[in-house]
Amino acid sequence: MKRTVGLQPTAVGRSKADSTISGSGAMKFAALVYSLVFSASVLAHGGGLARSGCHHDRKVGDYHCHRGELTDGRRSLPDAAYDREDYLPRWADADGDCQNTRQEVLIAESRVAVMLDDRGCRVISGRWHDPYTGRVFTDPRKLDIDHLVPLKEAHDSGAALWQPTRKQAYANDLSHPGTLIAVYNGTNRAKGPRDPASWLPPNTAYRCAYVRAWLQVKDRWGLMMDRAETEAVMDILRDCPDR
Repeated sequence: MKRTVGLQPTAVGRSKADSTISGSGAMKFAALVYSLVFSASVLAHGGGLARSGCHHDRKVGDYHCHRGELTDGRRSLPDAAYDREDYLPRWADADGDCQNTRQEVLIAESRVAVMLDDRGCRVISGRWHDPYTGRVFTDPRKLDIDHLVPLKEAHDSGAALWQPTRKQAYANDLSHPGTLIAVYNGTNRAKGPRDPASWLPPNTAYRCAYVRAWLQVKDRWGLMMDRAETEAVMDILRDCPDR
């Protein structure tokens, strides 16, 4: 969908505020964490189940199922090594308006109307608040579009068995504001593929919103959570003021 730019206010379809949950919603998130990893407490090995009833057992390197139609199947993943090109050969332009996923996120998250190049395809200026650092940027060249749950993390959490179309749909997901966010490129690259057990935003005020968005993405896409990841998320949620 085309968004208004230039002298008119940008028609924002998604914003960071949309991805925060407050009040009683925090308790629902706690329940969500437990639902994602409940099976870890009753299985002989760690790792929660995706909605399919399956998960990637990182200790032995395979993907197998404890319930559902694939219960009897145990799938080894020797040929499922992570390749970023499987997920993101390039940013997609789903609606054919010449603004690819990166540009759509920049337009949606700018605090002011963005300026586009002469073709109307590429964002050349705006004003963005990076939640990871708390800093404000006006030059989009200093921003990455971060997959809040990194592609490699998604791959290791069950996406390895997805069809190519689903992998690329995940990499370009504009349907939910917490999946892709514009952040300072230096911080995004420092984050890499790590989950909340080994990386959290340096802006501590954003950590509650970050782990809630993390849970939303994992749940929406049926991705599993391992034990260390779960404990890290619960530690953060436990200290959130609105839980």
